[in-house]
Formats: sequence, C-alpha cells, structure tokens
Amino acid sequence: MLNKRVLVVEDDPALIELLRFILVHEGLDVEIAHDGLEALDRMGVRKPDLVLLDLRLPKLEGMDVLWEMRQNPRLKNIPVVIVSVDSSPQTMLQGWRLGVDSYFLKPFDPEELIRIVRRILSLSQPEPSNV
Repeated sequence: MLNKRVLVVEDDPALIELLRFILVHEGLDVEIAHDGLEALDRMGVRKPDLVLLDLRLPKLEGMDVLWEMRQNPRLKNIPVVIVSVDSSPQTMLQGWRLGVDSYFLKPFDPEELIRIVRRILSLSQPEPSNV
C-alpha cells in the first residue's frame, strides 16, 4: 500500500495522532485537515486515495464536505470512511446515500479500521494518467 495517500479530517488532536500512527505504520502517506474547509482545500491541491472523515467539524460539517466531494467530478469517486460519534440512524442513512464506503463509531477498534482501509485501498483503481 505504499504511495497511497489518506486524508484524515479530524479536529481532535489525540485522535489525529492515533490515526496518523496507525496509518503511517501501514506504510501510508497521511495528510491532516483540521476542519471541513481545509479538507476541501487540501483535496483541491492533491487528491487523496482515501478520506477518513469526522462529521462534527469546525467551519464546514463533515456531511457537507462529503456532499461537496460527490458534486465535484474530480473528487466524487474518492472512497470515504466516516469516523464519528454520531450514531443517529438519520445521519448514518444520509452518509450511505452520499456513498460512504464505511462508517465507524467512536471509539473504534483500530485493527478493524485498518482492515477496512486496506480493503478499500486494495479495491481502488488508479486513474489513467493524461500523459
């Protein structure tokens, strides 16, 4: 899974460090966004292979980030895993309707999260280059 890039969109410093640790240990390139607007900015500069997305974020909520991604032809096919404390059926259903690949409730099992990340990244196909 080398050269695969994961964008972690999270505002909790302790959780950022945990996610960074487990993802780097898997050989992944990790980039961090602390709020929804920063996440969209980072994706505009460098497209990630996977996004781990919190829903309760400053500046722009995670569900709005997901909606914006799905409206953007360049970003719409990026796999998204929601990692959130929000377990309401309405929120989870909205996420599934917007095409999330998985939904983890905090606190989560890091080993299970890594299994899902591996599976999603192994299934994602690189886009053809424009060379």
